[in-house]
Amino acid sequence: MASRAWSSVIRILLAALTVMTTASWETTSVKADSGGTCQTAYGLTPTSIPDWLIPVSGNTNLATANRYDVLAAELLSSGLVDGISCPAQGLNPDGSANGCGIEHSKDQVLTWQNQFDSVILSSSQAAELPPRVVKAVIAVESQFWPAANWTLGEIGLGQMTTYGADLVLMWRPAYFQSICRQTYGEVGCTTQYQFLDSSTQYLLRGMVLRDIEATCPNCPGGVDLEKGNQAIRVLTETLNASCLQSTRIFNLATGKQPAGFLSYDDYWRLVLANYHAGAGCVYQALRKTGNPNSWNSIAANFSSGCASGAEYIRRIEGQIKP
Repeated sequence: MASRAWSSVIRILLAALTVMTTASWETTSVKADSGGTCQTAYGLTPTSIPDWLIPVSGNTNLATANRYDVLAAELLSSGLVDGISCPAQGLNPDGSANGCGIEHSKDQVLTWQNQFDSVILSSSQAAELPPRVVKAVIAVESQFWPAANWTLGEIGLGQMTTYGADLVLMWRPAYFQSICRQTYGEVGCTTQYQFLDSSTQYLLRGMVLRDIEATCPNCPGGVDLEKGNQAIRVLTETLNASCLQSTRIFNLATGKQPAGFLSYDDYWRLVLANYHAGAGCVYQALRKTGNPNSWNSIAANFSSGCASGAEYIRRIEGQIKP
């Protein structure tokens, strides 16, 4: 989850719109026949759904066998894979895995990338999200290594940032309540997140990040896998938040619902770009496009500072392809 190119004006408008719409979105999104928050936010029940957006079913299989060099390096440097038979313990001077380390870690990389599948499935089912998307986001963001990168401010399997914490707290009231009550109790959480003072918002964002911080010096490999599981549950909440926010941005930029312009799969590309690049980038691209009737037309209009939004979708799609 990259740093956000937030525009202060856009953020104020989005916050105002959130106040007026969040409650109604939450009410409609819990209907059993709604298809979930994201389908409701799209504005139409799609007539067909591509494979990568199919919800959890009894035979959903998420198993992958991909090469992840960053994961290999983490497994080697943490001691979960013993690289003693490789030059320099399997690591290059910059900490990346060398060829021997990559080969030596292959079995553990295969095991590691699939060990979260059951939680991805259960969390995706609970949130009514496509599980292949959830797993692809984790693959692109963290390569399934749950420890925090505090230098970049990216935490957990979904690489949550303070901007992501702000997104989920603003657009998912039930989740905001669960975080807020940990510190303030029910009496102290009657005000919506966007109306809280900045210091309280800062504290709550920190609590979101601490809840998914998996660094654990006394755990095998230095990571707490239960915190990794918790990060998946927070990721699904955040993706639902991105669906709600993306629809509001689209309406703000065009005056229309996404279903009036975009196919359901292109809508999801917009949602994922919003998760990665932020509301400011997406809004500007939509406004510049003029007639945003496809993801390609929107992606072509990301500014240079937001170009990673289009690249992010290519990387996600690379993970989903068989």
